Amino acid sequence: MRVKFRLPQIDFDALRRVTAHFGGHLRPFKGKLILSFLALVGVSIMTLLRPWPLKIVFDYALLPGNNPAKMGLLRPLAELDPLTVVVMAAGAVLGLAILSGFLGYAQEILSKTVGHAVTGAIRLQLFAHMQRLPQSYHDYRETGELITRLTGDINLVQDLLVETFANLSGQLLLIVGMLVITFFIDWQLALLVVAVMPLFLLASLRFSTRIKSAANEQREKYGKLVASMEESLAGISQVKAYRQEKQREKLVGKSVSRDYKAGLKTAKLAANYSRLVELIAAVGIGLVLLLGARKAIIGSISPGDLIIFITYVRGIYRPVQSLSKLSAHTAKAIVRGEKVMEILEIVPEVKDRPGALSASEMVGEVRFETVGFAYRGKHRVLHGLSCTIPARKTTVLIGPTGAGKSTVAKLILRLYEPDEGVIYLDGRNIGDYKVDSLRKRITHLTQETFLFRTTISENIMFGQPHAGSEEVEAAAILVNADEFIRRLPEGYETMVGEGGFTLSGGQRQRISFARAALRNSPFMIFDEPATGLDIYAEKEAKQALRVLKLDRTLLIITHRLNFLELADWAVFIRDGQLVEEGELAELVHNKGEFYDYVEEEIERTGHGEWPNLTGKGIGITEGGPDEVVA
Repeated sequence: MRVKFRLPQIDFDALRRVTAHFGGHLRPFKGKLILSFLALVGVSIMTLLRPWPLKIVFDYALLPGNNPAKMGLLRPLAELDPLTVVVMAAGAVLGLAILSGFLGYAQEILSKTVGHAVTGAIRLQLFAHMQRLPQSYHDYRETGELITRLTGDINLVQDLLVETFANLSGQLLLIVGMLVITFFIDWQLALLVVAVMPLFLLASLRFSTRIKSAANEQREKYGKLVASMEESLAGISQVKAYRQEKQREKLVGKSVSRDYKAGLKTAKLAANYSRLVELIAAVGIGLVLLLGARKAIIGSISPGDLIIFITYVRGIYRPVQSLSKLSAHTAKAIVRGEKVMEILEIVPEVKDRPGALSASEMVGEVRFETVGFAYRGKHRVLHGLSCTIPARKTTVLIGPTGAGKSTVAKLILRLYEPDEGVIYLDGRNIGDYKVDSLRKRITHLTQETFLFRTTISENIMFGQPHAGSEEVEAAAILVNADEFIRRLPEGYETMVGEGGFTLSGGQRQRISFARAALRNSPFMIFDEPATGLDIYAEKEAKQALRVLKLDRTLLIITHRLNFLELADWAVFIRDGQLVEEGELAELVHNKGEFYDYVEEEIERTGHGEWPNLTGKGIGITEGGPDEVVA
């Protein structure tokens, strides 16, 4: 039968790139790393000396007559009483153990100190970079996958930078030291030890690639399992509402089964490899024992030398075995390091241009000129959109579902860049402004109000973290949120459940409005502010918007007709293109496509009547709204 061997897939160029990329995190700990290495050298020396007290007992106390003539540095021991020799040997064993324990403890603590610090630094670097990546990156990534990158993958990178180096150095020191001493004692037995070593290499060549492949498959299956569980727990309210617990259990169960099978495959390969290595080690030890015993019988070496040999053979083969396993672990760590690097090397699509300006003096006029945009370059949403959002007025952006309304808000915030056309802010290309300063001056409330798992007070302070309690309460009072907050068990210090789902939709909305009021930016965007609200809560939302619209640019994205009564200006879009825009009274008076759309929505939704527009100079007659002439 022909046995095929495959070389281990350690990409040394990739290893160089990974260590070069993350090696900078080790520089602040250069002193600790040097001390750790010196302690490691000390531990290796103690390990090399460990079998010598046993040799001394056999050669100079138990079997002194079998000691060969050449005793070297140990010759003075032959003149001592055997009991004294035993006591000295026992003392040496204890001393070596104490010294080895101290050095090992120091080396491990120093190594772990550096390792944990490096892990934290890389994890923070990756998390910060993930937050800076464009919205388009997060739109199509599973949260579970990103969490795995931040946890398990970074742990492997740290292993590669710190633990692998320590293990490699320690094993190499032991192998070299033991080989040198064995050649010094008996070069023939030493050559026999070396002759068996290629068998370990063959075993490694046979299994390393298969173990690496199986480990990668297990890692992939585990990532999907984490993503599946994270998704189910994130949507637990929907799972319960639709009674899908069993279905989700089946889906997660399939992922668990795949992860189990992949893990079992890896474990079997690793177990087979370990058994083969142990068998090879047994062969080497058996040969040394056979030839070494013969040499001891004829007096070529002492019984103590044979004991040292057997001990060193075990000591040599164990590091060789560890190095073989280390190659597979290193290959896996390199792959994980490259995965982390892939994220860190992504250049954000949205970034500051050279010479970018601050948006600190923003007035708030936005103008779209033939703007086109497609998600991931495929799903086209906007088609040559041209429209205006006038400064210090309230604009209602209205249109059917899928018209591209929310995309308009994301482009204003520069969460995405337009594929074509230009967006102007206060007469200047919006790309000329610094991203941070732009977003600092614009408050955006999304369709789904998200509250963090902290107190209501800290949720309101989210956009203004240094605000005082009086400012927080003033913002809540402004949007009529103070009353319900004070009725909660701990008032403003009441903890909010994850996502804010311990509160009603209307309560979450008012907290988000208080957050916006506290930030007090000159430009506010409210995307479907009445999503999921009942009639009473919608009325509260409109009242809050009436307060917030004063002396600022306010963009309300909605399909709710009732919000028209807040508008000074209306922009009507369909299929990513402008249909009509202008003063609300003018659009109603012209009875064009905007007027027809509102009429159709009234009929479709059963609203029954036009919203109250009397405050806009528009009266309601039996046939519909008419402009009021003074």
